[in-house]
Amino acid sequence: MIASALKPGFIRLICIFFFTAILGGCGFHLKNGSGIPNELRNLTLVSSKYSDLTRLIKQELRYNQINLVVPAVTSTTSDEYLTTKTDDSSDIVGEDSTQTKTTAMDPALLNSQTPILRIMSESTGSRTVSLYSDATAAEYELSYVIKMEVRLPNQEPQYFTVALQRDQLNNSQEALARSRESELLQRELREAAAQQVVRTLSQVIIEPQTIGDNDDKTELSEAELNIELNTELHTELETN
Repeated sequence: MIASALKPGFIRLICIFFFTAILGGCGFHLKNGSGIPNELRNLTLVSSKYSDLTRLIKQELRYNQINLVVPAVTSTTSDEYLTTKTDDSSDIVGEDSTQTKTTAMDPALLNSQTPILRIMSESTGSRTVSLYSDATAAEYELSYVIKMEVRLPNQEPQYFTVALQRDQLNNSQEALARSRESELLQRELREAAAQQVVRTLSQVIIEPQTIGDNDDKTELSEAELNIELNTELHTELETN
């Protein structure tokens, strides 16, 4: 009788477990469940203006109810000069390669009172992980690495790295299909990295009394000074 009473609850627990696992595998995440500090609910994003990664990060930020703040100051440096690209790809098709896109910090934003999220660099790479008997590449590892910086007023910058990898089999007989698969894997890595960038914001350390409380500090100092002066005056009166 006890076993029959527990059976429905046990079955329900199993169903909930599988349902959660399926949602997690699909990349589903609860809205407002990211644990991002309230101090980061307003952000200025510094990244390559027209890149796919920037578009995906903005999409994730808005999904997590983070307001994108346009800088109040006007930059004198164009995005063309802030973003640079380096390509270490080999001239031989199929060889290991690395491509990096770097975004510099705009000097006009160094004194910003709004928290800043800067995508410092975006790197894609490919390396051989296994070979066929004829010494040609049998399998590649595609890598996608993002280095990011978070700046808050009156705090030292905090740096984070997001690194993802995917494996790809090499079929020399189907070069076009392999190229298409590589593009799809890169897109998948970019989407996953954008989500990870936003989740990483929950790791930012917020030091006490750093955002929007400079006036409070000033008022507190003035109050302490008045108390000290009143105490000295009272002591002098008692002495006289």
